[in-house]
Amino acid sequence: MQGETISASDLERFGYCPLSWWLGMQSDVTSDALEQGERQHELVSDNLSDILHEEKKAQSWERLILIFSAVATVLGVLGLSMLSFVDAAVVSSILAIVAIIWIVAAIFLLYRSASIKDKKKSASNEQIVVGFAIISMIIALNAVTVLQFQPDLALLMEVGALVLLIVASFAMYRSLASSLRARRKREKSAINGDIRYVGRETSRLLRSERYGLTGRPDYILERGGEIIPVEVKSGRTPKGPLFSHVLQVAAYCLLLEEEGNKVSHGILRYGDMEHEVEFDAELRSILLGKVKEMRRLRTSGDVHRNHHRPGKCHSCSRREMCPERLE
Repeated sequence: MQGETISASDLERFGYCPLSWWLGMQSDVTSDALEQGERQHELVSDNLSDILHEEKKAQSWERLILIFSAVATVLGVLGLSMLSFVDAAVVSSILAIVAIIWIVAAIFLLYRSASIKDKKKSASNEQIVVGFAIISMIIALNAVTVLQFQPDLALLMEVGALVLLIVASFAMYRSLASSLRARRKREKSAINGDIRYVGRETSRLLRSERYGLTGRPDYILERGGEIIPVEVKSGRTPKGPLFSHVLQVAAYCLLLEEEGNKVSHGILRYGDMEHEVEFDAELRSILLGKVKEMRRLRTSGDVHRNHHRPGKCHSCSRREMCPERLE
């Protein structure tokens, strides 16, 4: 790492105006625009967290559906095997068929688990596979040695299986309800992809020791095995991506790439407008050039305004303390 770390937010302010960035380092500045931006970022984070929460709830209910259905199957089939009016050979055949179904399901999930890149999902699937294997073994054993006829116990098992199926139906309802809420929030927010990260003050700070960069994007998506940082901007919607904002997204792309991710672009969002920022060799060179320039100016302190736009000066939150402001 060379010198002090530079944040992606610092790069955004430097790209807007070097003197504004320099003045911001000298003293804390607040404004209505900055406070509005902070509130907007909090709303975005809350919404994304709600989506993740609903999706996790749906997954939890799905696991319960699987467990209740599996146990109900075992109880139902074993209860059937204990009824005196059922032929033992028929029961053995039924148990063998059910065991084969569970084994096939276990093989299928094992295949899916091997193809999943997400370690958490893979581990969850592997646990389910183990459960399926145990269930199929129990059923297969009983297919060979049918239990002695016990009508009372058989009836109890059938009642238990019915209760578990009712509970599984309730779990399915809750799972569908959570999935529907998550989907509606996704559609409203135009979130397309798996949410891998939500930027909060307590979230992990992305860091590159090699370039001395840090950053915390608003959120990170995964699409087709590729990681995409997303930055949401409040206020007016420009005709196209602003250079300072492009620099900030480029910094996030570089930070994620340094962690070993495949990153070809980032996303800038202005209200309902979404712009892809291609992270190519040219943008990388511009980004690293700005980082080098910021470090040089930090040392020299010879920082000046780099534009002649009165409108830009009037929008700057550090205008009142700026010795080079335009009238």
